[in-house]
Parts: sequence; C-alpha cells; structure tokens
Amino acid sequence: MSNVLDQQASCLSKYAGSTASDNNVVKRTAQKNLVFSLEDEQYGIPLSSVKEVIGLVKVTPIPHVPPFFKGLINLRGRIISVIDLRLKLGLLEKEYEPKKTSIVISDVNDLTIGSIVDDVNEVVGFDEEQIERDLEISHSVRRDYITGVAKAKDNLVLLLDIHKVLDSEELEMIGHHSAISSQNDNEG
Repeated sequence: MSNVLDQQASCLSKYAGSTASDNNVVKRTAQKNLVFSLEDEQYGIPLSSVKEVIGLVKVTPIPHVPPFFKGLINLRGRIISVIDLRLKLGLLEKEYEPKKTSIVISDVNDLTIGSIVDDVNEVVGFDEEQIERDLEISHSVRRDYITGVAKAKDNLVLLLDIHKVLDSEELEMIGHHSAISSQNDNEG
C-alpha cells in the first residue's frame, strides 16, 4: 500500500512541477508588437508605445527640415509631427500607396509623433525564446535602433526601439516645429 501512495505522490509532484513550468511559459511571453512593413522587411514596435494607427492623410510640409521630417498633421485638433520611417532608417524613398501606407501614432519622450510606414500587418506577441537579442547585424538600419530579431511564422521581424530612432536634437527640432504650429493655430 505504501508503494502505491509513493507512486501517486510522485505523479502528483511531477504534475505540480509541470504546471508550475507551464505558468512560467506564460510569464515569459514578451509584450505584443505592432508589425509593419518597410520595403521588403518586417519591423515591430512594442504595442505599448503605439497610441493609434491611421490611414495616410494630408501632411503639411515644413521648409528647412531634414528629408525624413515630412511635416505636420492635424489629428482631431492636435498638431502632430510626422516622419517617414523609411527615410529615417536610411531606406530609399518610395511613393505612398493610399490604401496601404499608414501613419503609426506613438509617444516618444514628451512628443506625439506619427511615423509613416508602407503597410501595417498585424499585432503579434513573441515568446522570449523567439527573440534573438545578441546579434551581429550588417543592415542599413543602425544597430542601436534594433532591440532584437523575432522569429515569426514565415519570416524575421526586426524589433525597433522607437525611442532611439530619433536623437535628442531631432526630437528638439520636431518639438519646436509642433509648438510653433500649435501656437499659430491657437492665435488664428
């Protein structure tokens, strides 16, 4: 009888151990990412930094700014600076496709910025084991923008740190133009 009880206790401890490790798998799931296309590559940014995604709208250009800074949009009464993420990452300029090109609205430091992307694909949660963080990347995108590469179903997704895409001088310039435009709207 004691043997049977020992076997049952052994089975229960194995079951309890596997349940605990199953819970750990759930805890290791990385945050969800918004996956979008630029050229032929897939990129992802944490969903927590995305406020919304809108279709392409008219962008009011600003003179004497870097080519990646496309201008300003009025989103429900709020002036938002818009960058072309393709140009900022050193990719070739491409004509926008009205039904595919999107603007990803996100908070970067104290600014709300719109990033023009070729197409928004999906929202995906990657498990930590799907993400490779120690990489030797020889890619046109600067290494410090990339936090890792996720192995998705059919391809690889470069995970961007949207907060590092713009340096402090660029953020200051963009913030300055947004503030001036907002001030002019309030006076008019």
